[in-house]
Amino acid sequence: MNGTAAATGGSASCRFAHYFVVCGVDTETGLEPDDGAGESFEQSPIRRSFKSKVLVHYPENTDRIPFNKDAVNMLCLPRGLSFRTQADSLDPQFHSFTIASDDGTRSYGFVHTFYEEVTSPQIITAMQTLYQMHHVEHHSSSSASSPSSSTCSSASTPSTSSMDSLASSLEESDAESLTSGVSGCLGCVGSFDAARDTLYVSKALCLFTPLPFLQASRQFLAQLHQAVTSQTAPPLPLESYVYNILYEVPLPPPGRSLRFHGVQGPIVCQRPGPGELPLGDYPLGEAFSLLGVNNMVKLLTCALLETQVLLYSK
Repeated sequence: MNGTAAATGGSASCRFAHYFVVCGVDTETGLEPDDGAGESFEQSPIRRSFKSKVLVHYPENTDRIPFNKDAVNMLCLPRGLSFRTQADSLDPQFHSFTIASDDGTRSYGFVHTFYEEVTSPQIITAMQTLYQMHHVEHHSSSSASSPSSSTCSSASTPSTSSMDSLASSLEESDAESLTSGVSGCLGCVGSFDAARDTLYVSKALCLFTPLPFLQASRQFLAQLHQAVTSQTAPPLPLESYVYNILYEVPLPPPGRSLRFHGVQGPIVCQRPGPGELPLGDYPLGEAFSLLGVNNMVKLLTCALLETQVLLYSK
C-alpha cells in the first residue's frame, strides 16, 4: 500500500511526512484552565478554554527535525480545548502552520480538528461541577445586587478568583437554589446538565511534512477521521495507514507526481520542478472569501512593492 515508486524505509528527509500527532484532553490530569487564552471566569465553563496535551506522536523523533511537544501542542490547538454540547455546531475544522528551525529548515503542519464525545466520567463530573459553581456564583451575585438581597449573608457571595473558596462557601440554601436554577436554565447558551446533555471536546489530528502538501494532507486526515467515526471498519487497521504515510510513502522527486493510498481512496500530489514556481497548494478562493477582493488587491500590491505586511486575526 506504499506510494508509487516508493522505497520502504529510508531517512526521514526522503519521506512524505515527518510526524503524526494527536492532541486532546488528558483524562489523567483532568481539566486545567488555559491561562494563555485570556478568558474571564465570568464565562460559562462550557465556553472557556482548557489546556490540551499531546496524547501521542509518531515517531518519537527524527534525525533532522526534533519534536517540540509544547510548540506542537500550542500550534495544533492554539485556543486550547473547546467543549461543546449537542446544541452547538460540531463541524470539523482545518488549519495549517509552519515551523522554522535555526538553520532555516521548514516543517509544515496540517491540523484536522473535530469534536469527540466525552466518555470519561471524571471529565463529565468536573464540567458539571464547574458549571454548578459558576451558576451559584452568578445567582448569588444577582441576588446581592437586587433589593431583596438584604436578607442574604455577605459570605454567600463567592469570589471569582478562587474556585476552592467558592466550593467551600456553598451552604444548604445555595445547594437547593442550585438544583432549581440549573434545571431552569436548560437550553440556555453555555448551559450544561450531565443528565440531559452530551458533552463533546475538541481533538486534533496533525501531520507534519517537509513540503507544503496541503491538499494531500487535508485529504488524508479527513479520511482518517471519517474512518474513526464510520460504522464500517476500513480494510486495514488505522495504525497501518499512519505507518504507511510515515515510513513507506516517499517524498516525490522534483517535477514528479505521487499517488498513494489513503484510508478511503487514492490521494495525489505534485511537486514542482526546478524551473517551476514554488509549490502553492493553498486555495486562493479561501483568501478572497476571507479578505475580500479589495483587500486582496491591496495585499498583492504591497507584496509586489516589497512593503511590510501584517495580518491580524482572532
